[in-house]
Amino acid sequence: MPSKSRGATSVDVARAAGVSQTTVSRIVNGRQGVSEHVRAKVEAAIQQLDYRPNLSARSLVTSRTQTIGVVLGDPRNSYYAELLHTISDDLNRAGYRALILSGRADTTEDLARTLRETNVDGVILTTTLLSPDDEGRIVSLGVPAVTMGPGAVTANDSISPDNVDGGRIAGRHLTSLGHRRIGVIAGPLRTTSVRDRHEGFLAELEAAGVSFDPSLLDVADLDYARAFDAATRLLQLPEPPTALFCHNDLVAFGALNAARALGIGVPEQVSVLGFDDVAMSSWQAFDLTTVRQPILDMAHGAVELLLARLAAPEQDAAHVLLPCSLVERSTTRAI
Repeated sequence: MPSKSRGATSVDVARAAGVSQTTVSRIVNGRQGVSEHVRAKVEAAIQQLDYRPNLSARSLVTSRTQTIGVVLGDPRNSYYAELLHTISDDLNRAGYRALILSGRADTTEDLARTLRETNVDGVILTTTLLSPDDEGRIVSLGVPAVTMGPGAVTANDSISPDNVDGGRIAGRHLTSLGHRRIGVIAGPLRTTSVRDRHEGFLAELEAAGVSFDPSLLDVADLDYARAFDAATRLLQLPEPPTALFCHNDLVAFGALNAARALGIGVPEQVSVLGFDDVAMSSWQAFDLTTVRQPILDMAHGAVELLLARLAAPEQDAAHVLLPCSLVERSTTRAI
């Protein structure tokens, strides 16, 4: 066993796992070509010995900083907290550190400058609310980038929920319950993911023979306070909607509280449908019916795509589309 004063080394890990030091190095650096059986033995030895790679020494040899920039959207949205937890864990296991940065559109110049100055090895863009110009400014740094959503720069790897089908699932659920006057609280329609969700929703309404009233569309930038105001406006119309499709769960929470503040029963007077299925959606206080996107699969997949890109920079860009599904709880019902 290594002495506590010096800590475990890769040689100690290799000896404990019964493999070569080169194999340990491959796994720690996130390289491919190691069997799952061997990888499991090495990871178990790393955990048992509490091995911590010397990132400074490694960067001198590899010209890498072992740092990945993770660009987040609104940190008040628990969707990003769930993504970050998994991404950080996966990067740490692969021997990388996560540099967490805000992806607000008004800070993208500062964001690009920070990424350049810290010399990150790669970037994971978790937010889909950046404009094509903003996204282009970040990826022009010339480091590998993975977009978690339908990114504007198709040369980058991407992993995304099937937003069009997710929108169709939302429309199919609400129309199947008999709703014909449906309000929508959306994010910025300039972004691809929001447009895809809305277009899928409209397509399903058309297939069901339901016309959509454009006055029932409100753009809340996927923000709780704006969603509260948007829902308040919609629910106070002379002819209010019988259902609200909210483009994420945070928006749905705002809509639920707006209905409560107005004394409007959910789902007795209005059904509320979210999108994401963050952990809070299942809490008894919300018990939100929502369209689930595979958040953890997306987080794991983003790290896998980036590690594969770092190992093989010349490979063709990969674009992974993951299915959505409906999670029925208590905030929607037939009319």
